[in-house]
Amino acid sequence: MSSEERAAAQRQIAERLLASPLYREARCIYTYISVKGEVDTASLITSALMDGKRVAAPRVRGRHTMDFYFIKSRADLQPGFMGIPEPGPWCPKAPSPSADALMVMPGVAFDRNGARIGYGGGYYDAYLKENRQCRRIAPAYAIQLAESIPTDEQDVSVEFIFTEKEMITCTPDCPRIL
Repeated sequence: MSSEERAAAQRQIAERLLASPLYREARCIYTYISVKGEVDTASLITSALMDGKRVAAPRVRGRHTMDFYFIKSRADLQPGFMGIPEPGPWCPKAPSPSADALMVMPGVAFDRNGARIGYGGGYYDAYLKENRQCRRIAPAYAIQLAESIPTDEQDVSVEFIFTEKEMITCTPDCPRIL
């Protein structure tokens, strides 16, 4: 995608996500901090904070383990694991996400069943195995959709995918959905 196409797609994804009942009903947003070619989460974070929602971002604490910490602005982020921005040590730890929380998951590719290919660390899968109450969504460019993605028992699926073209409700009987 050209930089213009990417910017337009990111705006459309953000507009679709922010207009959704999932976002409007969420009291807390647990989100990745975007880097490189990922769908940008900066506007989501800014909007959520302006809307009075609590925002939590991940901090890696060890191999395949992370915790989420509340941030009040993007200024609370500093370079962390592999250079990815993480909440600073002054940020309070967020509790396990509840049913009124929205987990925004990153990924390289997704299918319409909610399967995803992440970046190989298994951090979100491990975290979500222990924290099952929240709704799981993923912002993605339409070009990130694949026909089918192989999975195993460790994989945790997303329930909804937001692209610049549509909001996808993933197959509800998918065995990967917790």
